[in-house]
Amino acid sequence: MNRMAQGLILVLLGAAALGTTLFSELYLNYVQSAFRPFLIAAGGVLVVLGGAVIATDLRAAARSEEGTGDAAACGHGDGHGAESGPRVAWLLLLPVISVFVVAPPALGAYTAAAQGASSAPDDRVDLSEYRDDPFAEAGDGPVELEMREFVSRAWTDEERTMADRTIELTGFTVPNPEGEGWYLARLEMACCAADAVVNRVLITDEPVPEEDTWWRVRGTWEEPEGDLQQVRDHRFTVEEMEAVQDPPDPYE
Repeated sequence: MNRMAQGLILVLLGAAALGTTLFSELYLNYVQSAFRPFLIAAGGVLVVLGGAVIATDLRAAARSEEGTGDAAACGHGDGHGAESGPRVAWLLLLPVISVFVVAPPALGAYTAAAQGASSAPDDRVDLSEYRDDPFAEAGDGPVELEMREFVSRAWTDEERTMADRTIELTGFTVPNPEGEGWYLARLEMACCAADAVVNRVLITDEPVPEEDTWWRVRGTWEEPEGDLQQVRDHRFTVEEMEAVQDPPDPYE
């Protein structure tokens, strides 16, 4: 591949990074929002470097043509121009262009089903990392929790403060491969989509919605007997549920 194609690939990669961060929130399908400034900076650097490579190659080609013309005028030209790389190398541009045409979606039901149930944490989670007391703040009303907070409390809160409280959760639907009910799930990532883990609750008292659709459910935690950390899937009894649009940031 010649330098012109290399520069063009750099420009396209940079434009893809800038397009998914400056003009849309598509980057949230792959990384956390904290990475946005770094992606913008990297995209800008790639565009500048690619432009510099293309400009340098164009100037070199112009000087070569001038030199060839002077040599021909003096009768010293041999009739052979500069060799270029194989044309098939331009096919390497196709994967880059595909980023603009077919953007991979966020991870969803397939990933959640493939991972299976999350295991209980080895150590008790410090629940203060979420909020001091969301149930006191809500009074007698429903408490809106992230899926990861709900699951953390269900596994580690020995005081069982969620018992008999109306809780609101939002997530996407995942069929239960074992046949009982379905899961409302949410993926949590520490850095990027590659390290995403699933948090989910089992729902058995409502018909199975279409896979990978998003729902807001309101109901109660089915308080289990015995050791909380021995529970494989925490169950949720639904009082109300409504379909919602996919959130801009699908991860927690």
